[in-house]
Amino acid sequence: MPDHLSESSTDDSLEQFKRSGRIARWRQYMAEDANKEWADLILLVTCFISGIVDSAVFNVWSCFVSMQTGNTVYVGLGMSGQPLSQPYRWVKSGTAILSFCLGTYFFSRVCRILGPLRRSTLFGSFMFQALLMFIAAVLVVSGVVHKDAGNQLPYNYIVLLPLGLLSFQSAGQIVMSRMLLYNELPTIVLTSTYCDLMFDPLLFTSPITQNPKRNRRFLSAVALVLGAGLGGVLTKNGDIADPLWIAGGIKIVLAVVWVFWKSEGAIRLD
Repeated sequence: MPDHLSESSTDDSLEQFKRSGRIARWRQYMAEDANKEWADLILLVTCFISGIVDSAVFNVWSCFVSMQTGNTVYVGLGMSGQPLSQPYRWVKSGTAILSFCLGTYFFSRVCRILGPLRRSTLFGSFMFQALLMFIAAVLVVSGVVHKDAGNQLPYNYIVLLPLGLLSFQSAGQIVMSRMLLYNELPTIVLTSTYCDLMFDPLLFTSPITQNPKRNRRFLSAVALVLGAGLGGVLTKNGDIADPLWIAGGIKIVLAVVWVFWKSEGAIRLD
């Protein structure tokens, strides 16, 4: 065999060996558990996302996709054919509740199987949530789901499709807050947050640096309210697509952030 062919073959083998080594290190890096310290900052951003999505969906389609307490009340009202202006609202609310429950079951089981705190799991969870949001947005932009679809029951049930997708993905947030052990940040509801905040005996006495749970509860409420305000502004004309694009885009950014998040180990990519 000519020398130049032998050298070329050797170079190719060496390059392939280096490439396989980089891939192995990358896989090992992504399999590392993310450090839970400061992860509450990401959860606070998801509170903001919940505010955007829930306010937008309720403003346009008269349903919640994150706050299932309100949906449960509407299901109860539906047993007596109320509210009189929208007697079939319970169908939308019931769909949201069922989808949320299925989403919680799905995200919790998959996270446990894959490793709930692995970078790859956290990245994949946020990317999947964003994908479901984008699908819902495409359904709206393409005209498959009209902005008045929420008022077309019982003659047209197409609105249940995006409602189901959005409720399913919202479950990923609260599952993540549980896996990260920030139970004071459920990210999608505030009733228990308000209660625990007011219940805190050190609410007004402890310094900021000495009561992190109080700080997180307060900031989660602020974040959700700000998100709700933005969602309301974006849906003044009845168009729900923009809030979904924005919320999905933020989740993609958060997914990328998890890739570079500090880990419990010390795996390096170089």
